[in-house]
Amino acid sequence: MKKIVFLCLFLFSCAPKERVQKPENLMSPDQMAAFLVDINIINASRGYRSVDRLSYVSIKDSILYKIHQIDSLQFANSNTYYASKPKEYLKIYELVEKKMEHLKDSLDTKLKEEKKPKEDD
Repeated sequence: MKKIVFLCLFLFSCAPKERVQKPENLMSPDQMAAFLVDINIINASRGYRSVDRLSYVSIKDSILYKIHQIDSLQFANSNTYYASKPKEYLKIYELVEKKMEHLKDSLDTKLKEEKKPKEDD
Protein backbone atom coordinates (compact mmCIF):
# COMPACT_ATOMS: atom_id res chain seq x y z
CA MET A 1 0.00 0.00 0.00
CA LYS A 2 2.81 2.41 0.91
CA LYS A 3 4.49 1.65 -2.40
CA ILE A 4 1.33 2.55 -4.33
CA VAL A 5 0.92 5.85 -2.46
CA PHE A 6 4.60 6.68 -2.99
CA LEU A 7 4.34 5.78 -6.71
CA CYS A 8 1.25 7.98 -7.14
CA LEU A 9 2.91 10.90 -5.38
CA PHE A 10 6.02 10.44 -7.48
CA LEU A 11 4.07 10.36 -10.76
CA PHE A 12 1.98 13.42 -9.90
CA SER A 13 5.00 15.39 -8.75
CA CYS A 14 6.74 14.65 -12.05
CA ALA A 15 3.77 15.79 -14.12
CA PRO A 16 4.37 19.03 -16.03
CA LYS A 17 3.18 21.97 -14.00
CA GLU A 18 1.01 24.68 -15.46
CA ARG A 19 3.17 27.70 -16.26
CA VAL A 20 2.02 31.09 -15.06
CA GLN A 21 1.79 33.53 -17.94
CA LYS A 22 3.70 36.80 -17.61
CA PRO A 23 1.03 39.50 -17.15
CA GLU A 24 1.06 42.49 -19.50
CA ASN A 25 1.17 44.97 -16.64
CA LEU A 26 3.80 43.14 -14.59
CA MET A 27 5.32 45.23 -11.81
CA SER A 28 9.09 45.51 -11.97
CA PRO A 29 11.12 43.92 -9.16
CA ASP A 30 11.86 47.41 -7.78
CA GLN A 31 8.14 48.31 -7.81
CA MET A 32 7.28 45.05 -6.07
CA ALA A 33 9.98 45.61 -3.44
CA ALA A 34 8.83 49.18 -2.74
CA PHE A 35 5.21 48.06 -2.46
CA LEU A 36 6.10 45.13 -0.19
CA VAL A 37 8.15 47.42 2.08
CA ASP A 38 5.14 49.69 2.53
CA ILE A 39 2.84 46.71 3.15
CA ASN A 40 5.23 45.35 5.79
CA ILE A 41 5.46 48.72 7.55
CA ILE A 42 1.69 49.16 7.53
CA ASN A 43 1.02 45.62 8.76
CA ALA A 44 3.59 45.97 11.53
CA SER A 45 2.15 49.29 12.63
CA ARG A 46 -1.40 47.95 12.81
CA GLY A 47 -0.45 46.19 16.03
CA TYR A 48 0.68 49.49 17.55
CA ARG A 49 -1.73 52.00 18.99
CA SER A 50 -0.70 55.55 18.30
CA VAL A 51 -1.85 58.58 20.25
CA ASP A 52 -2.02 60.72 17.14
CA ARG A 53 -4.03 59.87 14.09
CA LEU A 54 -1.18 60.53 11.68
CA SER A 55 0.26 57.05 11.56
CA TYR A 56 0.60 54.17 9.14
CA VAL A 57 -2.36 52.49 10.83
CA SER A 58 -4.75 54.91 9.17
CA ILE A 59 -3.46 54.17 5.65
CA LYS A 60 -5.91 52.00 3.80
CA ASP A 61 -4.83 49.55 1.11
CA SER A 62 -6.64 51.58 -1.56
CA ILE A 63 -4.47 54.61 -0.72
CA LEU A 64 -1.37 52.44 -0.96
CA TYR A 65 -2.37 51.36 -4.46
CA LYS A 66 -2.80 55.02 -5.47
CA ILE A 67 0.60 55.95 -4.02
CA HIS A 68 2.29 53.22 -6.07
CA GLN A 69 0.08 53.92 -9.11
CA ILE A 70 -1.14 50.33 -9.40
CA ASP A 71 -4.37 48.48 -8.73
CA SER A 72 -5.07 45.39 -6.69
CA LEU A 73 -5.35 43.17 -9.77
CA GLN A 74 -1.96 44.29 -11.06
CA PHE A 75 -0.38 43.49 -7.71
CA ALA A 76 -2.18 40.13 -7.47
CA ASN A 77 -1.10 39.12 -10.98
CA SER A 78 2.48 40.28 -10.38
CA ASN A 79 2.59 38.51 -7.03
CA THR A 80 1.31 35.27 -8.58
CA TYR A 81 3.83 35.51 -11.41
CA TYR A 82 6.82 36.15 -9.13
CA ALA A 83 5.65 33.49 -6.67
CA SER A 84 5.82 30.98 -9.52
CA LYS A 85 9.49 31.92 -9.99
CA PRO A 86 11.09 31.45 -6.56
CA LYS A 87 14.55 32.68 -7.60
CA GLU A 88 13.14 35.97 -8.90
CA TYR A 89 10.89 36.34 -5.85
CA LEU A 90 13.86 35.74 -3.57
CA LYS A 91 15.70 38.57 -5.32
CA ILE A 92 12.71 40.84 -4.71
CA TYR A 93 12.71 39.96 -1.01
CA GLU A 94 16.45 40.63 -0.88
CA LEU A 95 15.63 44.13 -2.18
CA VAL A 96 12.92 44.43 0.47
CA GLU A 97 15.41 43.42 3.14
CA LYS A 98 17.97 46.00 1.93
CA LYS A 99 15.34 48.74 1.86
CA MET A 100 14.12 47.86 5.35
CA GLU A 101 17.71 47.78 6.66
CA HIS A 102 18.39 51.19 5.09
CA LEU A 103 15.22 52.57 6.66
CA LYS A 104 16.20 51.14 10.06
CA ASP A 105 19.69 52.65 9.81
CA SER A 106 18.22 56.04 8.89
CA LEU A 107 15.85 55.94 11.86
CA ASP A 108 18.65 54.84 14.21
CA THR A 109 20.79 57.75 13.04
CA LYS A 110 17.92 60.20 13.50
CA LEU A 111 17.23 58.90 17.02
CA LYS A 112 20.89 59.20 17.98
CA GLU A 113 20.94 62.79 16.75
CA GLU A 114 17.86 63.64 18.79
CA LYS A 115 19.27 62.02 21.95
CA LYS A 116 22.55 63.94 21.78
CA PRO A 117 22.72 66.67 24.41
CA LYS A 118 22.41 70.01 22.72
CA GLU A 119 25.36 72.30 23.27
CA ASP A 120 24.57 75.70 24.73
CA ASP A 121 25.70 78.56 22.53
